[in-house]
Amino acid sequence: MKPIKNSIVIVFDSWTHTYLGCYGNKWIKTPNFDRFAREGVLFENAYSNNLPTQPNRRSMMTGRFGLHEVGWKPLRQEDTTIADLCYGHACTAIAYNPPVLFSDKAGFARGYSKTSFSYGYSSTHFRNDDLYSHYNIEEFLDEGFLERLRARPDGDALEHMMRAGYDKYLRDKQHWDSDDDQPVAVNIHEAIKLLENADHRHPLHLWIDNWDPHEPTDPPSIWDPERKCPYDPDYKGAQVWYPPMTEIGDLYTEEQLHHMRMLYAEKVTLCDKYFGQLMKALRKMGMLENTLIWLTSDHGQPMGHGEHGHGLISKSRPWPYEELVHIPLIVRAPGLPAGKRIKAFVQDYDCAPTVLDWMDIPIPPSMTGKSLLPLLRGEVEKVRDFAVSGFYNLSWSIITEDWSYIHWLNKLENSTAGDVLSSIYNFAEDATAKGVLPKGKNMQRTMEEEEETWTCAVGGKAIVPQGDELYDRRTDRFQLKNVLKEHTDVADKLWEQLRAFMGEMKTL
Repeated sequence: MKPIKNSIVIVFDSWTHTYLGCYGNKWIKTPNFDRFAREGVLFENAYSNNLPTQPNRRSMMTGRFGLHEVGWKPLRQEDTTIADLCYGHACTAIAYNPPVLFSDKAGFARGYSKTSFSYGYSSTHFRNDDLYSHYNIEEFLDEGFLERLRARPDGDALEHMMRAGYDKYLRDKQHWDSDDDQPVAVNIHEAIKLLENADHRHPLHLWIDNWDPHEPTDPPSIWDPERKCPYDPDYKGAQVWYPPMTEIGDLYTEEQLHHMRMLYAEKVTLCDKYFGQLMKALRKMGMLENTLIWLTSDHGQPMGHGEHGHGLISKSRPWPYEELVHIPLIVRAPGLPAGKRIKAFVQDYDCAPTVLDWMDIPIPPSMTGKSLLPLLRGEVEKVRDFAVSGFYNLSWSIITEDWSYIHWLNKLENSTAGDVLSSIYNFAEDATAKGVLPKGKNMQRTMEEEEETWTCAVGGKAIVPQGDELYDRRTDRFQLKNVLKEHTDVADKLWEQLRAFMGEMKTL
């Protein structure tokens, strides 16, 4: 009889990798995540390929690079997922706020024999029957904020969306009594309960999808008047925990933006607390002796100017800068080296092949990702030469050891009926001539594809800069100085690599 092997994929939504002690942050408190890194293997260059939330989950579950293929759409019938291939295993999904991903329409729960969903925060799927909240939105807005918001061309729409979100969210949160009412607590406790009642005589694949630290960034200090944000205890202004998703402009001061980030850090520390409870339960059940755990996020979280977010709040623009596309990834399994750090490039779509390889399930040819087990075991030094990230139909980015290059695609708002936006496929003729693409391959996109929703971010706009960008990763880690004009030869080479890679992916 083969030994039982389990796999657990744990996703924390909108988790910026720089908000972790094990990734070099000296002031944040993440003892359980850091211990996990000491017990496992930490990847220093992990990147999401296709953003944001839903496209990322598709890539993780199907093992397919998806940036060229599909954006924010339900799981397709032809998509083959980890759950589809774990037939005969105990296959379970746990998720908080599932309408975005795990509703019947979205389809990402397909193949899981058992699911447990916690319907908590959702400004579009509100389920609390209370008509009123004892909280008032005005408590969370500083003087002059609404005037500044209304002065914007889209200010009325942003205010309407913000008020609607606050209203529905506050009705639910007035009933929170303790930290255990937070989304991450509800979700992790449900996962522990399921694991305690599982039949451990059979292999288990478990997918735990956590909403936190996703916005609204409302950690315990927001709801408990006796508590202060541990990372900014002397702050006196309005609590900026649910800002409208937009370009910052003059909406907030640097002090407010800093406090927003400190509330986010508090939420990450809360996630660490409950992750620690999950690991304690796994140790008690003896599951760490035969289980691979893949700990990651779908993307980061812009929250300010410069390295903090290039002037954005949340994923409100399809801009694949470092703070958004660089994700934490730590893998732990028996037999793997403890405390190892790997600089090689890995991506989100390596998840499915790695999980299947660990569980001795054949990896189907549809998966373009790579099993990371050889890399984790030290049998190979790398599985790819670079990472590619972006937003479907809007932006591409290639990240190498020394450089990062961003190519902006034609804007959605400029497309008209009958037009074929050439930027994304202007390499087609060259690629065909070079043998990268087969002759006769249809490279045109339909208007339906062009108008596809690119994000669920309320207030998000499909706006991209006019010119491509090049950054020196050796001296400019957070992409603050565009050096394309000074290094056009490097940019040209990276563009050739990028479009050749995208052309190759179209054939697979």
